[in-house]
Amino acid sequence: MKFLDLFEPIQKGNFGLTDEAVYKSIQYDESFIPVWGGEQEHIEENRFVSEKGRTKHHKAITIFQGTGIIISLDGSAGRMTFVKDKRFALNHHAGFFKTKERAENVVDPEFFSLFCEKQLIEASVSEGSKTLSTQQIYEMDFDIPSYSIQKQIMFEMKPILENKDRIKRLLEKINSLKNRVLSYDYSAYQATEVAVNKILQSQSGNSGLTEEYLYSQIQDKSTRSYRFLTASTNFDTPEFTFKCRHPKNALKTIATIDEKAVIHVVRNGINAGSVAYFTKGNYTLNDHAYLLYLRENLPWRVDLQWLMYALKPNFSKYISSSDNKTWNKTAFFKNVTIDLPTYNEQLQVAEMYEKIELMEKQLLKAQSNMNELFGKQISSPSTEK
Repeated sequence: MKFLDLFEPIQKGNFGLTDEAVYKSIQYDESFIPVWGGEQEHIEENRFVSEKGRTKHHKAITIFQGTGIIISLDGSAGRMTFVKDKRFALNHHAGFFKTKERAENVVDPEFFSLFCEKQLIEASVSEGSKTLSTQQIYEMDFDIPSYSIQKQIMFEMKPILENKDRIKRLLEKINSLKNRVLSYDYSAYQATEVAVNKILQSQSGNSGLTEEYLYSQIQDKSTRSYRFLTASTNFDTPEFTFKCRHPKNALKTIATIDEKAVIHVVRNGINAGSVAYFTKGNYTLNDHAYLLYLRENLPWRVDLQWLMYALKPNFSKYISSSDNKTWNKTAFFKNVTIDLPTYNEQLQVAEMYEKIELMEKQLLKAQSNMNELFGKQISSPSTEK
């Protein structure tokens, strides 16, 4: 079936509904509604705009309301969220559509949002664009089982959906914990207000060290013992390389970190300021990240993993507010200080965070398994069309 056989045309969100326009809407001091764009899920309400707000082009914002589906058209293109009796705003990276009155007993919108999402996501990347046009969606064919089977499937999926929602709420709480310093009553300190530049050194990235360049070195049989880090925060599939020639200076090799534990900091882009801890090893990186590591012969005992958690609010503090976000390493090293508790207490706090992260990994695995269920095509030997 075609999209327009089932749903009303997609209403796109407002062009020019930028962060600045959202912020300016505060002056209207009226009721506020959530605003979303090209997110993976349109559930968490963390941005709001006045109902009397205007875009940067001074046009009144469109207010969407009712029961239907929000769809991301770029960014996380193809992702859909079923909403019931909601009132909200969208920017131009998303759209909203409702079931046609004559198709209310033909398609269950929540079923469509779950089981047709994979088809739309695949369509968005078919040409590497990661965007979806409304015309592209309207031309697609959707294999929809009978309405009775849709309702039966949704009834059977209800416990899974409830668990999925429960896992999402737990992950949100874990993320909140990870992004702030745990309240811990330290009993003693080695030193107070220590400048971070007296504790840490930094390694900048190798300009031009791209995945394409590393691929060009594939003929070299040298041992690939250096883990390659970029601006990505997905570390599930690590990539390794050897100490190859620098892509922009054949007279020297790439800069590396050898046999050290490091803090990986994303330098720019959407994840600017994000940090991750890596145990003792060999590392290299491109110019979209930094690696921080402990100075030699420190007068204090410092656990690097604890230090990363303790400094997390400061990493976030030094991110530029421009569209192309950038973490300001210079200002971070110039201004940040920290109190250093005893080494044993550092280890105790680091252990708490490790337990939180272990729980997060287990929940993410369960969430991934559930998402696979929704990504499969629905088929049944008794499927009615």
